[in-house]
Formats: sequence, C-alpha cells, structure tokens
Amino acid sequence: MSDYRLTPHNFDTGGLRSSLRHEHKFEHTDIERAKGVILKAVEHVEHKTNTNSGMGAHHLDMAMNFLNKDPAIKSEWKKIPSTQRAHIETALKDHFGVAEAEKEAA
Repeated sequence: MSDYRLTPHNFDTGGLRSSLRHEHKFEHTDIERAKGVILKAVEHVEHKTNTNSGMGAHHLDMAMNFLNKDPAIKSEWKKIPSTQRAHIETALKDHFGVAEAEKEAA
C-alpha cells in the first residue's frame, strides 16, 4: 500500500482522472459523476477522522462502506452503472496500491 493521499485537488492532478479515462475508458461525464461521489467519500473520511489531509489507502474500506450504505450518498452511488462502480473501486485500489497488497497476501 502506498502513502498516497487522495484530496479534491489531486483527483485531477494525481492520476486518478487519467486512470479512469484511459485505463477504464470512462467518458468525461462519467468521470465527473465518479469524481463527485469519490470526493464526497473523501469528505466523509476527513470528517470521521477529523483531518483535512484527504483519504489514504487505510481509509478505503471506510469510504466504500459510506458509498454502499450511507443514505446520504447511496442513491447517487447506485445511479452509476454497476460495471462503472466496479471500475471506480478497482481504480481506487490500484491508485492506492491496495490491489498489489491483496495479490501478495493471496
């Protein structure tokens, strides 16, 4: 896992936008929709952890729980097609280096 922190600013500059666009073939509107829900998850993590330094790899479970269960965002998250939700989760895991850690543990 990396020490990388996802913030509203570095969604665009840190490579996550590029990953969704080029590796996962998202169109502009799909990226913007994904950005909206991801940034709400980042805000949730910051609020719960009383910080303003973004979301780290160790917060990914908390963020995904928020997206899947919290009524404040769940309906917005579920409006995204399930295949795109899976791509978003994969992109986040790749971005944080979680995918490699899971492969090493297996």
